[in-house]
Amino acid sequence: MARERKNRATQQQQTFKYVLNKIINTAFYLLLIFSIAFLIYIIESSALLKPNISWKIDGELKSQPYEYDELINPLVNNKYLLNLSKIKSRLEEHPWIAKVEIERIFWNKIRVSLKRHDIAMRFKPGGYISSQGVLFNPNLTIKSDKPIGIVSETEVKQFYFDFITYQSILEPLQITLFERTSIDKLTLNNNIKVILGFQEQNYRLGLFVKSFDKLKKYKKIRTRGIFDMRYPNGFALSYSPL
Repeated sequence: MARERKNRATQQQQTFKYVLNKIINTAFYLLLIFSIAFLIYIIESSALLKPNISWKIDGELKSQPYEYDELINPLVNNKYLLNLSKIKSRLEEHPWIAKVEIERIFWNKIRVSLKRHDIAMRFKPGGYISSQGVLFNPNLTIKSDKPIGIVSETEVKQFYFDFITYQSILEPLQITLFERTSIDKLTLNNNIKVILGFQEQNYRLGLFVKSFDKLKKYKKIRTRGIFDMRYPNGFALSYSPL
């Protein structure tokens, strides 16, 4: 009998320990779940995961570039991880943007560096040519006194670099219109026209500079002269109508 009572007491003690351990384990897991849930709530409620974008435009830091903010706003709603590739692609669609670089600083804190197109020439029938020889069209009219270029869209890059070469030869005269069809034709800021043809343009332009320097004392020539430089031993001179 004594042994039975002892065994019963031992069983009761083991049962109590089992129940107590189970209660402690359950309480621990509940506390852990509550802690995780509370931590998530704190993070969700804080600005820790809020997307933070710093802008650098043409080398200068900008605090509120509203135009570009609005452009990528649909892509920055995911507070857990911004898709930099999609943001970059969206910004590159903007007609004024020439180059985009994006750097993730920490989590959803990113730095966006933009290089915008500048206007080096006006393009006809519409648009502009940048100083990189890139044709772009911002779908709006901008007041500009830059030279006008007329050329096929497929030839813009080489056309612009030829314009730079011609302008360097002509200094201090300024090109106001450069037209390239089957031949190259220039109009200068004093309304002088120079026909270069389709070959040896640099040589012919150099010859024009030397000839004009000798003839510019004549008002009719320096205001209405048309120099056709396509002749092997010189040029033909005519005049624009009054």
